[in-house]
Amino acid sequence: MGVVEERIHAGHVALVTGGGRGIGAATARLLAHRGAAVAIAARTEDEVVSVVAEIRARGGSALPLVVDVSDEHSVASGFERVRSELGPVTILVNNAGTPGVPLPVAATEVTDWRRVFEVNVTGAFLCAREALPQMTAENWGRIVNVSSAAARHPLAGMAAYGASKAALDQLTRVLALEGGPYNIVTTGVYPGVVDTRMQEESRSFGANLIGKQLHRMFQGYRDFGMLREPEEPADLISYLCTPAASRLNGHILRLGQLEALQREP
Repeated sequence: MGVVEERIHAGHVALVTGGGRGIGAATARLLAHRGAAVAIAARTEDEVVSVVAEIRARGGSALPLVVDVSDEHSVASGFERVRSELGPVTILVNNAGTPGVPLPVAATEVTDWRRVFEVNVTGAFLCAREALPQMTAENWGRIVNVSSAAARHPLAGMAAYGASKAALDQLTRVLALEGGPYNIVTTGVYPGVVDTRMQEESRSFGANLIGKQLHRMFQGYRDFGMLREPEEPADLISYLCTPAASRLNGHILRLGQLEALQREP
């Protein structure tokens, strides 16, 4: 496809969860810059209002939403507001996520386990369930689920996070099958290790709580310059929201694949 055209998302309404910071905020800014009207959803009002103000100051169209993706009513209300103020959602980026407290299975509270699945899996399910009828009516849609390589590469102490992301990957594949006949393309993204508050929070857990191995790993990402900027996965997500992504339905992509994808006709 080559370089993505400036206004490639013009005419589309996008909803980005976890949009108040990190990958979500970077994605919302990029989608708006490339022409989409963007609803930015998160639990923290100050964060979404700030991102929306930034987009509007640059001439973009954006709507702040205070939404808890794990709550069915909150998600439904958020989508209804977007539909009434911006139009039907044709781009959904399921970015909201939580790592939970990285502990061994034997030390994990069931409430913590459930919370990770509620945000990382149920949240994506609820948002997709709301978006699909709108996309079907438009006969066009893009759903991008922000997953993690932890879905395929197990780490001791990260059972809830890894299992939830594996479940999200399977949800991605099923959505691809169900949406395909209606030109709804669902893909997943492994963004790599990104410099976000989630990483900062992971570094803050002490070695006495999460063990020396995990603590060294989280610290090493920063100390050895392994953290990527949120704008890098945002660029891949934006590409997956274009017409060119049709051939990628059901695929889960790593960050390094974007350049190769853009070179393909």
